[in-house]
Amino acid sequence: MKIALFAVLVFLVILHPVSAQLSDRTGLVQRFTIETGGYDFEITTTSNFDVEEIEFDKDEKRLTLFIFSSLDYNLSEIIIPKNLINGDFTFYLNGEEIFPNVRGTEQISFITLEFEGEGDNKLD
Repeated sequence: MKIALFAVLVFLVILHPVSAQLSDRTGLVQRFTIETGGYDFEITTTSNFDVEEIEFDKDEKRLTLFIFSSLDYNLSEIIIPKNLINGDFTFYLNGEEIFPNVRGTEQISFITLEFEGEGDNKLD
């Protein structure tokens, strides 16, 4: 009985700190549909923050994400179809240029974005 109680206590002590650290890195998957030119394009974000709204300006080929974060360290992966936007990307977070990691295939661009700060943010 003492061994079982000891094992339960060790289990609780070990898992509690790990789960607290994990919550800052877990991803909320959100899918957004952009309708333009008679076609639908899906933008997918996996983030530890909430993307509250997304806008697309077809004339400027600009995608804007309105973000709310309750954490200081923010991490996101964004998938954008190349049929929607293709070429060299320029990113602005709250009007300031940033340089996330951009990779891709023939069909998609895969962006890894990290930034600090809680509250409302705007990513162009």
